[in-house]
Amino acid sequence: MRIDVKKFLFVGLEDDKGLFFSKAQEAGITHFIPQNGPTPKEIPTCIAQMTQALKILRGLTPLPQEEPADANVAHGMALRIIKLKEKIEKNQQDLRVNDLEMARVAAFGDFSFENLQEIEKTSNRVIQFFYAKQGFAEEKEIPDEVIYVGSDFGLDYFVSITKEPKKYDGMTEMHFTQTHGTLKQKKKTIENELQATEHELRGYAKYNRYLQKALIEDLNLYHLNEAKAGVKNELGNGIFAIEGWVPVNKIDEMKNSVQNLHIYAEEVAINPEDSIPTYLENTGYNRVGEDLVHIYDTPSHTDKDPSLWVLLWFAFFFSMIVGDAGYGLIFLLTALYIRYRNKTFTTFGHRMWKLFMLLAAGCITWGILMNSFFGIQIGMDNPIRKVSLMNYLVEKKAEYHFRHHDEVEKKWVQEIPKLKEAKNYKEFLSGATKKEKGEVVNAMYNQFSDKILMELALLVGTIHIIVSLLRYVKRNWAAVGWVVFLIGGYLYAPYYLGATSIVDVLFDIRPEITGKEGIYLIYLGIGLAFLLSFIQNKIFGLLEVMNLIQIFGDILSYLRLYALALAGAMVAAVINEFSAKTNIVFGILLFVIGHLVNIALAVMGGVIHGLRLNFLEWYHYSFEGGGKKFDPLRLEQLE
Repeated sequence: MRIDVKKFLFVGLEDDKGLFFSKAQEAGITHFIPQNGPTPKEIPTCIAQMTQALKILRGLTPLPQEEPADANVAHGMALRIIKLKEKIEKNQQDLRVNDLEMARVAAFGDFSFENLQEIEKTSNRVIQFFYAKQGFAEEKEIPDEVIYVGSDFGLDYFVSITKEPKKYDGMTEMHFTQTHGTLKQKKKTIENELQATEHELRGYAKYNRYLQKALIEDLNLYHLNEAKAGVKNELGNGIFAIEGWVPVNKIDEMKNSVQNLHIYAEEVAINPEDSIPTYLENTGYNRVGEDLVHIYDTPSHTDKDPSLWVLLWFAFFFSMIVGDAGYGLIFLLTALYIRYRNKTFTTFGHRMWKLFMLLAAGCITWGILMNSFFGIQIGMDNPIRKVSLMNYLVEKKAEYHFRHHDEVEKKWVQEIPKLKEAKNYKEFLSGATKKEKGEVVNAMYNQFSDKILMELALLVGTIHIIVSLLRYVKRNWAAVGWVVFLIGGYLYAPYYLGATSIVDVLFDIRPEITGKEGIYLIYLGIGLAFLLSFIQNKIFGLLEVMNLIQIFGDILSYLRLYALALAGAMVAAVINEFSAKTNIVFGILLFVIGHLVNIALAVMGGVIHGLRLNFLEWYHYSFEGGGKKFDPLRLEQLE
């Protein structure tokens, strides 16, 4: 939940300043306001080096943690780790350069520059090295003084022995200062040095936690000094003053922490130009939702906390997009394995694990409701069908059309004549079978379920937007009209498209009636939205017309739930089909790899679009954003 903050002025003696800020840091409830305005934050060198060293250690194999005998060597140790890493990178670069040079001169074998110089001196000749495009030696006539050595890496290599330096068409002279043997010895030296350096660096992995503690201490000291630097010294006479924000539920705690420090703390008026921070206080799953909220933006100091709403809707959208109980079971087993392997979590890690469990449970539940397990439709006679929402809605739809003998029923009888003999809706539904690709499928069930899934996506979108509008109805009176408009639109759209809605089926209403009531609600909602907006905003209320297109577009965005769920189901079905038609070994391999890829795509779609529908479509109507996170002076703790 979001808790209001109050602005306080703290005044005290200069001698008590250090103790005051130390106590405030221990309490961790006051967001101090720098009196000289915000200044660019320059990270101290020691903190930057410590952070860099810890990043390096994170890439090493973990070791049992130890504390050094001397407790004050953290900064020297961090610097040494950085130097070792730089040395390793230099050695690796030297190896790459050396290998390239070895490859360049390998064709000429091992020789001595001293011997070459002696030969040139005694014979009064010049020895040169050349290379040309591979095939040059075969295609061109080579001068007598040029000797073909060999070919490698797409090049031909040559040596010439002449009285004076020469150039040859199509050939490029090579210059090098080290022979292949020298380079080989150099490589061995570099490798030995690299091995020793890596061994020394790996040994520092046992000081990972020690360096983390040192970094926390440096950060706490840095934040403390930064807060002190924001003090106003204009009062003189050995008195300091600073302002800060305190949550209303922490005011008594703040006053108790300063009462023995000769510090005067008084609430002061908030100026219009003040940037008021947003303080969110959540526990449990609400705190998990807060993590999701901060991915996009920080709520403004007047926003209602959307944390739990965002979490629940995100989990619901993710489950709809993945839409498979089998995939949810894999998520659940993975989460349990992670828990088994990690007996303790960091606070953030535990929240992410809880989110993973919630998503797994959601996928399993929605997959059962939609009759999907690894892309395999649960059989018509399976007991699980009794708790299936999709099965219930399909049966109700079949019953509705069978009882009313409408155009849908006539179409199916014309398409499958044997349905004339159906005595009840169950026979009508179960008899609508066809042979497709060599398999018998229930065409009616598949068509009805496809349309129901699409309508569920639009229904969920309508409810989601309505919830958003109602959350801020006190700020925006026109939201009442738009809620009526959305309900009317949902009722009218199926009638306009010549379809039967879930509402018609569940409440046994003729589409003409719901369509007529829907159009009335559409007109009533638009009129009500304009009227209430005009009353609240006067002449600017006329701009409310722009929301009509916005709301319509936002609702259509929820069709992505249907599209992504359908795409995932089709991919899973294709994987199952191909797996069944191949030999058992390749079939199992295809089944596993195919479903793993499909799971990865479903997770990406679920995360991206599950969050997008919250952050873009939903936030339009119940989120101002642009807030500044409440950031009190506090002691950082190592988890």
